[in-house]
Amino acid sequence: MSEDHILVVDDNELSARMVAELMDRRGYSTTIEHDPLQALSWLRVPGNLPDLIVLDLMMPGMSGYEFLRQVRADPAMAHLPVIMLTAKGQMDDKVAGFEAGADDYLVKPVNAVELEIRVKSLLARRKTVGATGPRAQATVIAVFSLRGGVGTTSIAVNLAGALAALWGLKVPLLDMAFKNGHCGLMLNLKPTHTITDLVEWEDDTVDPEVVENLLVTHKSGVSLLPAPESPLDADLITVAVLDQAWPYLRSHYRFMVGDAGSELSEVTLAILERAHVVVLVLTPELASLKAATDALRIFERLGLEGSRVFPVINWTFPRDGLPQRTIENALGAKAKEVIPYERTAFVRAINSGRPLIITDPAADASLAIARLAYRSSAAEMETEEITNPSQLLTVVRQLVRAR
Repeated sequence: MSEDHILVVDDNELSARMVAELMDRRGYSTTIEHDPLQALSWLRVPGNLPDLIVLDLMMPGMSGYEFLRQVRADPAMAHLPVIMLTAKGQMDDKVAGFEAGADDYLVKPVNAVELEIRVKSLLARRKTVGATGPRAQATVIAVFSLRGGVGTTSIAVNLAGALAALWGLKVPLLDMAFKNGHCGLMLNLKPTHTITDLVEWEDDTVDPEVVENLLVTHKSGVSLLPAPESPLDADLITVAVLDQAWPYLRSHYRFMVGDAGSELSEVTLAILERAHVVVLVLTPELASLKAATDALRIFERLGLEGSRVFPVINWTFPRDGLPQRTIENALGAKAKEVIPYERTAFVRAINSGRPLIITDPAADASLAIARLAYRSSAAEMETEEITNPSQLLTVVRQLVRAR
């Protein structure tokens, strides 16, 4: 039985099912998508990359040509073999298909044996030439809560700073709280450009230089992709706008942190679905706990595995909060980290635009966030030889191993 997985993208339900059934009988697993935009969203979810795509040409909303161009422009998908399967059999159509990036071009109705041979040939060729898949892509960490005022932005900013300090890396921080993004404020950055600049971009992909120019670099190693300057522009930011920058960021950095805010929007859902780690922030009080349990139910509907969700209890008040055990029983999961009460320190950090992880890395709250950063990244980074570990990394390793 083959372990190869094939994605069939065809708006014609009967045609898609016939191809999928043929592939299933030959031992392949298949996924069918009738909407090319939904197919692109599916492809960008971590772990969803197939081994080959069978693609229709004439589809509503986006042609097969355009779909294929977007696949080839995304470093995470550019290596995928694609067979264009369509009723359009003129030479000009075939030339356009190959120019868009198709590996093969078949005309409907296709002979089942011929399709099987073409599929086998492309899969074998990919393995023979040593195509081992995409190069390493950034691990995406989203910080989210369904309840505002629990410290989501503070944690996102300090988490990005902790990742940069632990591993000596440049870490993009995406301010996705579009209506009230405050990441720039907490870093004392005054951006002249924001993600809104991509709204009017006419091409399907954005030049790397454009994306880099949108990032505002902080001395900590955090590179901010700012939220819209005005809340009135929040609705302009769609998944398509985000995807102008997303492929470049994922292919050029080891980690990305997203402040996903506290509102469920189409963009927020896309980020949560794509995240390798979702830091679910709550405070030890009943309303926040309810919001967290509601979020977990939403995550389950989105198909987020429990292993990807990191519940974090943030003490934003000094005492009389719910016991940790009570919170964990309600969530049905252990807290990955508990951030102790440091209100004065956090307020001072926010007002000065200097994150706590930078001004006081030895503070208990800073170390809690650094442990969270380590747990989100160690599986990848500790496989590499680090000759000169940072002081923060040395301390956090000791703290994690002592537990």
